[in-house]
Amino acid sequence: MTGRLAIVTGASGGLGPAIARRIAEDFDTVLITDVREERLETLAAEIEGTAGARVLAMRCDVSDPAEVAAVYEAAAREGSIASLVNAAGIGIYTPLTEITPEHWDRMFAINTRGTFLMSQEFVRRAEPPAAIVNISSVGARAGNDMLAHYGASKAAVIEFSHSVARACARSGIRSNTVMPGIIFTDMWRGTIAYLQKQDPEMAKLPVETVFAGIVDQAIPMGRAQEPEDIAEAVAFFLSDRAKNITGQTLAVDGGIVLT
Repeated sequence: MTGRLAIVTGASGGLGPAIARRIAEDFDTVLITDVREERLETLAAEIEGTAGARVLAMRCDVSDPAEVAAVYEAAAREGSIASLVNAAGIGIYTPLTEITPEHWDRMFAINTRGTFLMSQEFVRRAEPPAAIVNISSVGARAGNDMLAHYGASKAAVIEFSHSVARACARSGIRSNTVMPGIIFTDMWRGTIAYLQKQDPEMAKLPVETVFAGIVDQAIPMGRAQEPEDIAEAVAFFLSDRAKNITGQTLAVDGGIVLT
């Protein structure tokens, strides 16, 4: 067993592939996980063909303690566990009055419970110096009535990250958070589909046109973020360049949230 290993959850989602590609430049081994196994194998082969790292793929439902434990058992056999990126997450655009308890629980199960389970096991097994990066969202600070469950779950991620940072500061494990802005992922495609159902005039427009309008209205810099923007922020927090940074939240959003 040799080399530094990083784990990326939600690796086949909207941001996961870009994050996995980027950090494969900096680690000896990257273990990518998701519930969509067929996408993982393709991504692993693609990254290994262009980066120097070994890339391993493994199914993991981050809300399931048994599957989380299995990931760490596999990771421990493959390298020195040094970094974790909690990128697994779901988002559903739903009016406040239509959010069911099941919607709420599912959102927190993946976005918050999953971050907790993965981070807790990481703290138990990591070999310092080590680092965690949690992916939150500007939705955690926006107070959007259509994303009440999503925003609350992502706000909880930020506060949990603070707790990990404080608890692990003397043991050599850092914990930071990245808040992505507006990115043209499946979540936003679903959001636009919902909006178009509510507005016949909007339904006449191409999805890309609607998205461009949202970006122009919401982002001071006037342009959407790309997955690669988030990946660079993640890579920074995992690197020695951030060795004196912990418990921080960085918005990569073109100025939506001003801190």
